[in-house]
Amino acid sequence: MSTNPSDQTIGLGVPREAAIEASVVHDRPTLGSMPGAGRDRSALVRPATDLLCSTLAVVAVALLADAAAFPAFPIVPFLVLVVCAILGDYGSLPGKAPLGGDMGAREVVTRVLVAALLAWSAGMIAGLGVVAQLGLGALFLVLDASARLATAPMLRSLRRTERWVLVGDEKTAERLRGFRPLRDFAELVGTVGPDRDDLEGPVDVAALDVVERYHADRVVISSQYADDQRLIDLMRRFKAVGVPVSLLPRPLDLLDAPAATPSRVGGVPLIDVEALAARDSVPYEGPDRRSTRRTKVSVVVPAMNEGKNIGRVLSELPDDLHEVILVDGNSKDDTVEAARAAYPDIRVTVQSGRGKGDAFRTGFAAVTGNLIVMLDADGSAMPSEIPAFVAALEAGADFAKGSRYLEGGGSDDITFLRSAGNTVLSGTANLLHGTSFTDLCYGYNAFWARCLPFISLDVPGFEVETLINLRIASAGMRITEVPSYEKDRLSGESNLKTFRDGFRVMGTILREARRNRAIRRAGGAREEASVASAVGTE
Repeated sequence: MSTNPSDQTIGLGVPREAAIEASVVHDRPTLGSMPGAGRDRSALVRPATDLLCSTLAVVAVALLADAAAFPAFPIVPFLVLVVCAILGDYGSLPGKAPLGGDMGAREVVTRVLVAALLAWSAGMIAGLGVVAQLGLGALFLVLDASARLATAPMLRSLRRTERWVLVGDEKTAERLRGFRPLRDFAELVGTVGPDRDDLEGPVDVAALDVVERYHADRVVISSQYADDQRLIDLMRRFKAVGVPVSLLPRPLDLLDAPAATPSRVGGVPLIDVEALAARDSVPYEGPDRRSTRRTKVSVVVPAMNEGKNIGRVLSELPDDLHEVILVDGNSKDDTVEAARAAYPDIRVTVQSGRGKGDAFRTGFAAVTGNLIVMLDADGSAMPSEIPAFVAALEAGADFAKGSRYLEGGGSDDITFLRSAGNTVLSGTANLLHGTSFTDLCYGYNAFWARCLPFISLDVPGFEVETLINLRIASAGMRITEVPSYEKDRLSGESNLKTFRDGFRVMGTILREARRNRAIRRAGGAREEASVASAVGTE
């Protein structure tokens, strides 16, 4: 009988619950139930005030200049929203966005540029003269400053307090709890003392258990508590389960974190670990271990009410798998019973929240093998193709992505509308991310388990495949596409909603593009600082 990872030492100093049934991993936390999963309501205030201020300014100046307000309104105000979103004015972490009139130099410059764009675009559309354009820009700045002062109390009341778990000692925890400016932005809800001697066991399950125990929005690691290698290990653990990670800084060269950017939350200095790098600039020059490495394939199958399908899917799995993990989405039918009847050695874990991304996040945390295969439970993906994915990874790829558009692939299920949407989404991703995916949205994928920290899965829905693909690409990993044939689901109806999930995928593509730009900017700034420091010491 295989060992249940929930019964092993987790190496993070958190006491374990009593042992549970061998085939059940544990009921894991999910994005659907985590406090940090929902959008902060305060994030809507800034876009709303920008829309209102720009609208009032355009209409007022157009009336005074005896010009037509339409179509400058609504085109120009919505252009302002798009530009502000691209510049990163919306969606900041709690405590990092200024409230009221407390604006930094960068934001002052940004608002002046937005005002100039507003005046110029309105002038071009409505035919405003130079004086009217200058007046429009000035009026927008006045209205914007007034709106900031007026909405500051509302922002403070709406802004949700983050729940922090500290990896460190009680002395550091007490200092954080006693730091008054932090209280408006974050609450320290727990402290975890890492065990230096025990680094074995299912580390992702350990990290996810910490997040579950404290319902954490963020893990803050006290860098003075461990050496650099230990810090990187802890950082990988928590990034692997998709929780935001920050460091309480000390002098540290985070070679594995090209986007470790200094920040402040509530006055507390942190280093935000935005992304991990798959490899440094120096290529690997060690021995080729592919011929001697023992591949342990873990198949993760999310399922909800798939009792009529799951048995046939599992019965077609190839032999010699290390493990099969079923993530049950609180099914109302006999999904779990049918799975156990078809595959007696299957391990079952139950997700607390909802959504495919949430299910994969739970399943990935339970994996004990070194190669992960993502398999749908509806029978559309062919289990007989798993050896082709494994072969692609053993040949040197980091990530093997299924494609219905390569020779040897195809689909019985995809409609013209879905195919057209997939083409648009794949093309947009390739343009913005420098990739060459032929089938971005197809969810039949496989990858080495060491890729999990670079994925840092943090979305709950069907956009999960897109997020994984883009983050693997941005981490600099080698991606190989494998021909795959998609069949009709065996029975029942799909939970996929074409338009809803298509918009979510597009939003993921745009957010990840902006995230990558921020990472590159942070890396460039750090390199410039290093060069300046080196020159100064010569």
